[in-house]
Amino acid sequence: MQFLGRLLDTVSSVSTLFSNPYRVRDVPQSDYGGGGGKIILKQEGRVVLYKNTQCQSWDCLLLLPETPAMALRLFQVVSEEDAMEWFQQYGLKLKPFYETLPLKVEMVQTIVDCIRSHPDWSSAHIAVETGLRDCLKHNLVQSQINCQDATGQTPLHLACEKSDLASLKALLEESQARTDIKDHNGDTPMHCASKQDSPVFIQALCSQLCSGVNTLNNGGETPLHVACRQGRVESIKALLEGGAKCDVDGNAGYPIHTAVKYSQKGCVEEILRADPSQLQAEDSMHGGTPLHWSKTAEMCRLLLNHGSDVNYLSRTGESALHILTERGRFEAAMVLLTHGAHANLKGRDGNTALHLAMKADNIEMIKALIVFGADVEIHNDLGETPGLIAARTSKGTIWLVKQ
Repeated sequence: MQFLGRLLDTVSSVSTLFSNPYRVRDVPQSDYGGGGGKIILKQEGRVVLYKNTQCQSWDCLLLLPETPAMALRLFQVVSEEDAMEWFQQYGLKLKPFYETLPLKVEMVQTIVDCIRSHPDWSSAHIAVETGLRDCLKHNLVQSQINCQDATGQTPLHLACEKSDLASLKALLEESQARTDIKDHNGDTPMHCASKQDSPVFIQALCSQLCSGVNTLNNGGETPLHVACRQGRVESIKALLEGGAKCDVDGNAGYPIHTAVKYSQKGCVEEILRADPSQLQAEDSMHGGTPLHWSKTAEMCRLLLNHGSDVNYLSRTGESALHILTERGRFEAAMVLLTHGAHANLKGRDGNTALHLAMKADNIEMIKALIVFGADVEIHNDLGETPGLIAARTSKGTIWLVKQ
């Protein structure tokens, strides 16, 4: 009978190896005591690694003092290399959890799955990811509060990305987590918080005098740029209240340029409410105002109603009408024309909007420009008139010039 029992145990163990060797299971502690072909190889705290000669496997157990008759088998693998790797990870990272919480199979499974999925994470990262916030008070975890993973993210970055307000507050209020650490993209936790729909994450960070509120990441964006790109109006309000500046120049201009580029009307309105001078702010690349960055009729109308200069030339010698004409944005161009855009204003290389429309053979745009007084005989710097360009390149607009 004893032989039959051992045989059944062996069959069960082999079956486990071929199913999921990392599935956490309750096992009798007696199965690993008093020989039976199971030899202790290593022990780290309550985590013990056995060589199971009976099954030719390496078994890792978590001992539970509260239930001394039972243990949790964390894995049973056939590879010694895998066993040594994961024993080291488990032994190092499980301690704060088993010293803080009464652990059950399901909870431990969540923790070890997290360890295997993210071997670069500290116990502090794992506590945030799994929502086991009580473990954040453990001394080992406290020493890891500002640890960075392989991407440079701290537990605070992770809490912001997960929209985990409780963990964020615990990290800030109880652990004094730093808010100025950048990940490998140059993002601070505030950049991560700026992507969220709710402003409460930004408010929580700003309540701790967050030093990352005006920091540029590797993409040349402050948190305010990020919120403008994402269209997070409430986050923009919170950032502005928390000390975010509208005049930090990034790779693509100021935050208002980003908001206009992505047609985020509400974001533009909030920035103009906070700093009306942003209406004529010039980006560092081209010297264009927000109107130069507009793509839609609605955005043009908004900026013009606030008093934007419709005929302002950028540093590259272009008005907003030149840009919209060149890109074929008819409805937006019509808004400019009806708000006083000069149809014969010369821009780069002496071209008027009509020169550009002729080059693009955009009949609809050509008609509109002529209706608003565009001169077909005006010369650019190369001596070309719109009519000459039409004669050379047009497939169907030369008749408009002759009329």
